[in-house]
Amino acid sequence: MNLSAGCLRFSQLTLIASALVLAGCGSTPKTVQSRAPVESNTQVPVVNIDDSPESLIKKARSAWEDNHDAVQRNRYLLDAADLYLQENESTKAQAILLSLKEDGVAEENRLRLNFLIATLYNGDDAASDDELLSLLSPLATIGDLKRRQQALRATILERKHDWTGAAEAYAESLEPSAESVEKIWALVNRATRSQRQQAQASSATLRPYLALYDLAATEGLSPAGLSRALVQFNQVYRGHPVSEYMPASVVAGAELRTEPPREVAVLLPLSGKLGATGTTIKEGLLSAYYDQASALRAGEQPVSLNFIDTQNKTADELLSAIHGYKWVIGPLLKENVEGIMHRIPAGTHRLALNRADAVAAGDNLQGLTGNTLTSDVPSLADITEQAGNALNLQPAATSQQAFFALAPEDEATQLADYIYQNGFKTPIVVSAQNSINQRMETAFTTRWQELNGNKAQGKQVKLTTVQFTDSNSLREGITQSLDVAQSHDRIKQIEYMVNEKLYNVPRNRRDVDAIIVFASPEQTELLNPMVEASLSPFNGQTVPVFATSRSIEYDDTKNQWRDLQNVRFLDMPWMLPQHQWQTLQSRSETLWPQRSTQMSRLFAFGVDAYNLLPHMPSMMALPQTKLSGLTGTLSINSQGDVVRRLPQAVISNEAVQMLSSGKAAAPGR
Repeated sequence: MNLSAGCLRFSQLTLIASALVLAGCGSTPKTVQSRAPVESNTQVPVVNIDDSPESLIKKARSAWEDNHDAVQRNRYLLDAADLYLQENESTKAQAILLSLKEDGVAEENRLRLNFLIATLYNGDDAASDDELLSLLSPLATIGDLKRRQQALRATILERKHDWTGAAEAYAESLEPSAESVEKIWALVNRATRSQRQQAQASSATLRPYLALYDLAATEGLSPAGLSRALVQFNQVYRGHPVSEYMPASVVAGAELRTEPPREVAVLLPLSGKLGATGTTIKEGLLSAYYDQASALRAGEQPVSLNFIDTQNKTADELLSAIHGYKWVIGPLLKENVEGIMHRIPAGTHRLALNRADAVAAGDNLQGLTGNTLTSDVPSLADITEQAGNALNLQPAATSQQAFFALAPEDEATQLADYIYQNGFKTPIVVSAQNSINQRMETAFTTRWQELNGNKAQGKQVKLTTVQFTDSNSLREGITQSLDVAQSHDRIKQIEYMVNEKLYNVPRNRRDVDAIIVFASPEQTELLNPMVEASLSPFNGQTVPVFATSRSIEYDDTKNQWRDLQNVRFLDMPWMLPQHQWQTLQSRSETLWPQRSTQMSRLFAFGVDAYNLLPHMPSMMALPQTKLSGLTGTLSINSQGDVVRRLPQAVISNEAVQMLSSGKAAAPGR
């Protein structure tokens, strides 16, 4: 760069500085001690500069005109831009920063310039999060700038759902306090298992938090055991913020002194249309009860179970029936759950068998029944009609009530998480047009947008969906969504133009990497061959098909597995081969040899409800704790909802085969 060109650019900066000064001449410059950050999602510590932006610009002009000191001039201009950002004067800050970026700055000012540009464009549609993060690398080695860089990184990483990355950045930017520890702890708890594993290997900053997470997960079901483990933890990490400011939930979990259940009231429909449903759940509860009773030591008393038929009972009658009980399981119908939810006496621990915020009571049950109902089991319409006048109340998450439901939306949400975490980008969602499958499609789509879209920047991710009512609309929807019909048309057009028969096969879209199915078992058996026929593989690649338990029926003959070849699906561990409850399964098959798929799932529901009840207080205090149940790996979130994580299986060689948690179907495989 020759001297004249350099002088020209310096002069341009001086002119910009002069213009900004003149723009502020109408008012008296203010002296700034410490200003609040710009109102945005960015939580970046401010810099203390004992000056005003206008006076700093004047100093910058003097530094250049008097001494031709570009480094000092740029330092003043960066200070001015910093203060403009804090005052929400983004246009003035932008004029300075972009001019400095174009002209170039010395190495000692470059990191701060990039940081301020990232701050300026944070949350702007024009800048991607990855571009902003690149401006924050490398980090300053010491001082206030590094802390501010990390604070901004934390905000961006949190927006990207990089929970452990955000937690680490906050840990390195926030002063140790109870509030900062709780913030970091919350992010560690939101992280996926793979994120925590990666952080364990790479982040010394987070290892104490990760160690506490593992401790809470392994010891949390025993308050006394957790309390003893915390003593050792505090010795190992003495002086660390997470030890000095132990998260409140961990302290609460260690201090629980809940008496185990002695007498339990169980609210179930044991007669009427729902009688078979309630009786099957009762059989699961009793199976778990007898297993526990057989393991009691000499002198120990078994739990006393009192079953109460909820058929045709009002909320007042249900409350009267459970009066005096400290432990309650049920009721099952949404209308009953909501009817007594806000009237449960203090000190009562209730595990409801539905969610108060579900759309319809029976829909949760239908999540475990499929579409082939026996004559003595109510249909979805029957159950929905009974709950039609139920109040639409939100559940109150308290230390005394949890909500256990086999909601179909949960499986759809988990499927979205799995698809996203394993690198699939362009799935097609195929769903039957009925209320349950449409709800599952909505849940999947909502979660997919949350995972892929940047809500702060208003971005949406396109998702191809196919809805069908019968086999004809299904075939038409599949061919249209995969562009097979268009491929047929192109072949015909070329044949006409060249007057020659083309020996070719229609080709589908190359970007589709997964098919997601929300349909009944019968519909899925029809759909899967259509998908395989419509997808012409390229380079040996195939597109995997994913479904939920609602697409699987175990009552039919083995011929069904032929049409479901290679379909991957989620289901309860109890329904899959080689589970850990073989003795219970043998006993169940002996007592109830004709039990259907739907009833087997209801039975497992009852077993898990009984086993979950005594652990409910600890699991509500510590979301890290989990129980390995017949219906899935169970935990309880902050809303009091029991969350189920289901394993995955695949149909291979006309049989169900378990897939290990680490074995994923890669896109295009």
